[in-house]
Amino acid sequence: MTDKIARAEAEHTAMQIVKDCGFSAFPICPFEIATKHDIHVEAKSSSKPGVSGFLMRVGNSFGIRYAQHIRNEGFIRFTVAHELGHYFLPGHPEKLFPSGDGIHESKSGFISGDPLERQADSFASALLMPDAIFRKAVDQAGIGFEAIEKLAKQCKTSITSTAIRFTQFTEEAVAVIVSSGGKIDYCFMSERIRDLRGISWIKKGDPLPRGTTMDFNRDPSNIDEARQEEGVSSLDEWFDGAPDVEVNEDVVGLGSYGKTLTVLYTDEDLEALDEDDDD
Repeated sequence: MTDKIARAEAEHTAMQIVKDCGFSAFPICPFEIATKHDIHVEAKSSSKPGVSGFLMRVGNSFGIRYAQHIRNEGFIRFTVAHELGHYFLPGHPEKLFPSGDGIHESKSGFISGDPLERQADSFASALLMPDAIFRKAVDQAGIGFEAIEKLAKQCKTSITSTAIRFTQFTEEAVAVIVSSGGKIDYCFMSERIRDLRGISWIKKGDPLPRGTTMDFNRDPSNIDEARQEEGVSSLDEWFDGAPDVEVNEDVVGLGSYGKTLTVLYTDEDLEALDEDDDD
């Protein structure tokens, strides 16, 4: 199954769950969904780095635990929604519990390369920020980190998951980059950037360009204390082959997550600039 098909299946399944549970406005509560399906949820300590949640199975009974060290409400809700993805998505329980009973440890938050984990992340994002109502909220929110922060509060979701979902629905030119130190972990782009002809997409492990984010990451306290900083850069500094256009560069430390979130955005007409380059 390709990532695109897996994501579509995750979104369709999440949309059906939201509809069946009668949610029509934010916030969508994953705890309430779990309760409706007789799934007990509680916090649990975890000593394994990166593990955020657990799905447990005994016979036909399921339970969810989220890592006790998580202090961010939005990420707790995302973690629970991720485990619900493993419960609801076709084939997940069978693959995760081949012998019937057991405990599955998850690394949620778009950090895992495992296809099942990525699909559960897509499910969690679509469950907490369902298409129909999130699209309307994006249209009213504006652009940049301020808009993403507003949506995260409205949806009670983590900044990172909200930013990623934002790129799927905004009509503006936006890119969301998560980085550690001097390296890029991953990047999500809005359609306006993805459709630019001739650009090279950012890959995991690519070096950060010199500028605001690189300078920000040199001081670990910026990340630990979730500080924010604003700057400007050029789109072609981030994406080879992109037009030389100024973009806003909003940066925020992600605290105990140990990473940095960068939001690049511009209201420039990139399509027109693209056409000008052809002339």
